[in-house]
Amino acid sequence: MEEVVIVGAGIAGLSTAVALKKVGVQALVLERSEGLRATGAGLVLYPNAWPALDALGVLDKLAALYAPFDKGYITDVKTKIIREVQFASDDWNGGKLRVVHRKVLLEVLAEELPPNTIRFSSKITSLKTQIEHGSSTCIISLDDGTTIKSKAVIGCDGVHSVVARWLGLRSPVYSGRLAVRGLSVFPEGHRFGGASELTNLWMWEKGPAFFLSMTRRCTGISRSSVLLKVWRREPNQKRYKGK
Repeated sequence: MEEVVIVGAGIAGLSTAVALKKVGVQALVLERSEGLRATGAGLVLYPNAWPALDALGVLDKLAALYAPFDKGYITDVKTKIIREVQFASDDWNGGKLRVVHRKVLLEVLAEELPPNTIRFSSKITSLKTQIEHGSSTCIISLDDGTTIKSKAVIGCDGVHSVVARWLGLRSPVYSGRLAVRGLSVFPEGHRFGGASELTNLWMWEKGPAFFLSMTRRCTGISRSSVLLKVWRREPNQKRYKGK
């Protein structure tokens, strides 16, 4: 019998597992992929994210790799006016805006977990509850025939969540918005100047925007990278609605 089963080994699932470990609760993480799904380019983490990462015990590892950004520039496409934006920070150590690579964040979180915490290639076929000895127990069935019993199940399995369907939540609704992200590598180094600022942000009243940011050479990293994003100004999320 597991104390807690977390479905999904993404950022949410691994963060939850690390947080539970901090309070003495061992969780089993089920991931349908064969390994950590490190697809994606980068994430902008604002100052309020860093106290949370500190509580999880991973701040020092990430802050050593990624320099904070102090300012950026917004260009109005119609008027061509360029406006400088200062990124706010708090007095807490490390509480500044930083851009981190998604893969590195996942790996750093996974390193905080005991061996065999994450069970890969675990595709759930069904979820159900049953009463055993007067208590409700979650029964998780996998496609390889394995059955796992747990006192609690936490769904962190994304927009096509198996857990959400089991709970009876409605299917996600397409918002009509999308995002395209890419990572460009410059083996010989880029020529965009310093790495402590976001170089430019092109804004339209409606439609996509162009966001170019940089990460500097750091200890253990032998290349410079430029992160490229294209997205619409409105939030681009699919959201679950209530029953």
